[in-house]
Amino acid sequence: MKKIIAVFLLFYTISFGLTSKEKDILLKVIQGAYKDKVYSVAVKKSQEYLKKTDKNDIYRRQVYKILFYSLYYTKNKKDFWKLIKNSDIPEEDRDIYYQLGLNLFKDEPDKLEYFYKKLEKKLADDKKEKIAKFLAVEYVKRKEWEKVLSLPSYKSINLYKLISLYRLKRYEDVIKKTEYLGIYTQEVKDTVLYFRGLAFSKLGKEKKAVSTIEAITFKTPEMIKFLANYYLKHKNYLYAQRYLKILSLEDEYKDYAYYYLGVIEDILKRYKEALRYYKKASVYKTKYGKRAKERISILEKALPVYSVRLILLSSKKKAEGFIREKKLKNCFVKKYKGYYGVYCGKFDDIEDAKKFQRELQEKGFDTWIQKI
Repeated sequence: MKKIIAVFLLFYTISFGLTSKEKDILLKVIQGAYKDKVYSVAVKKSQEYLKKTDKNDIYRRQVYKILFYSLYYTKNKKDFWKLIKNSDIPEEDRDIYYQLGLNLFKDEPDKLEYFYKKLEKKLADDKKEKIAKFLAVEYVKRKEWEKVLSLPSYKSINLYKLISLYRLKRYEDVIKKTEYLGIYTQEVKDTVLYFRGLAFSKLGKEKKAVSTIEAITFKTPEMIKFLANYYLKHKNYLYAQRYLKILSLEDEYKDYAYYYLGVIEDILKRYKEALRYYKKASVYKTKYGKRAKERISILEKALPVYSVRLILLSSKKKAEGFIREKKLKNCFVKKYKGYYGVYCGKFDDIEDAKKFQRELQEKGFDTWIQKI
């Protein structure tokens, strides 16, 4: 019987590749390397020990701890992630390793989500909320709206949940979730009301949408743009101008604001003012700048241009000589009824032309205002 036991023990030891002496030496190396913070050696030897010993070995639990902590301290994410999926890890220690995982993968949403779900019920509320907020922000960036909604409700992330409802076109739910503002942090309440207004708009309740957004104290440029669009659509140009002028103070919206201010003046047939706004919009290399340039070209061809004529002469040479002799500025020669006229200035508005005419008359010139 003793011989049978001896043979079995010998087979058992050989099958796992370690004698008792070798196992003792390996354990000492593992413990020493970890104590001396030589974590790369601790990792390598721990992996060797776990590979060559039986699952019932009494030291495996301790070796697993050394291995996990060594991987954690060396930020070896690849091997840590691979190891955490191992079903052989002692159940009683898994929460410890999940906690390490929360810290190690704090910037990787997919991995963090795994550890968060494993520990969600055991985490302190402040840490749980902090992780949930990080995940919410990442999910919003990736447009994973359903994942945002699966997170617990905290004041710090309820805005992200509201945005997700809106992006999923659940407008009725958006309205329900904005009836009580107490579930949101103070600094986002204006934004919450904005989404409430947008939801009303999507449901065809435009008056409610506008009244909601107009009630917001500190309006963002997007809110102002929404109101300007609404009043443009409903031909309330006075209110549209009010919001567009406010919007023109924002660098990112100047092209849009100037273009539509020009459109309003165009509609009201105040073409001089329309041109002024279009020219402001045209300096931007955007679709509104392009549209403004197109409209400027059309208006400049259609609108009369006035100039002040001083004299008619028999030849172009004489007319040019007259300009030099009188030292005239902003003047040019243009043929008129077989003669060559000397013209000064170009004006969109006849009143501006008349003002310039008076200045020239005071200098002793006979003048006529003429369309050119």
